[in-house]
Amino acid sequence: MLIKFYSEESASFVMLDGVANQLLTIMGHGSSTEGSVSGEALSSALDCLTLATKNNKDEAVSGNPDEPEEVTLSARAAPLIAMLRRASDADGYVMWRPN
Repeated sequence: MLIKFYSEESASFVMLDGVANQLLTIMGHGSSTEGSVSGEALSSALDCLTLATKNNKDEAVSGNPDEPEEVTLSARAAPLIAMLRRASDADGYVMWRPN
């Protein structure tokens, strides 16, 4: 299943539900497949997600070019962090739902 994130302040995007649930849990919204954040909850969600990506040192560097690189938590979270920042700056919101 895909989860769509959208806000009036930025372009919408979709994520696989496994990744979206991981990020939503970090933000403090459990594995809710539908919801929204605004106001102080938006700032809190942004802080939690930013801190988690800074603390997570999963930047795996492989010396083997035949081995696929892992997609890190910070790379997966980047579009959501950008959306949360824009929404926070504009006093807006971020919403998500199954797509």
